[in-house]
Amino acid sequence: MKYIKSYKEEYIIRICETYGIKNYTINEDGSIDVNGFVNLINKNLINLPLKFRRVTGSFACFDNNLTSLEGAPEYVGDSFLCFRNNLESLEGCPKYVGVGFSFNDNNIKTFEHLPTSIGVGYFNCNNNPIYEVWKLFEDYDKIEFFNYYDIIREPDVDSEEPIIILDRLNEFLKEIRKPTELNMLLGVPKITKVEGYKCI
Repeated sequence: MKYIKSYKEEYIIRICETYGIKNYTINEDGSIDVNGFVNLINKNLINLPLKFRRVTGSFACFDNNLTSLEGAPEYVGDSFLCFRNNLESLEGCPKYVGVGFSFNDNNIKTFEHLPTSIGVGYFNCNNNPIYEVWKLFEDYDKIEFFNYYDIIREPDVDSEEPIIILDRLNEFLKEIRKPTELNMLLGVPKITKVEGYKCI
């Protein structure tokens, strides 16, 4: 008996052909796994065209107009590159990235929704508001601890700037810094201002 493709499968196949996605498997839930590299660079995308689940190579969707990462893979074996978009949240980004993660040139203001694990590569977040915070400690392994301190809050109704609780920020920085003899003598200067944030 000849297998007849469903409308959903036909749609997925057509989209994969349109964007040059090869070596893929369609999963029962309509997501796809890709054995290799996914190239969605500079395609004038506002949203990702498919729901991805697992990509063994890099997933590149930079130089678009993405406002959401809905549909991004949960697992990326190499690098996840979503820089130069219109993202205000990283919700939907992979849980695991094998090499590096780059989301520079967006409008990300918190460390929420980042991958649980990033491999031995790189983490790029410059040209986002959150970069001003990142510069204070620059250690991906400390981000979960940073979020635990609940330092960044939603902006006030009358403001677009998110809020930083300075006492919590300074306590976090004090906790992660290894004490040196000089620091013990001179003390570590407290942060009183972070550009792009309302500090209270």
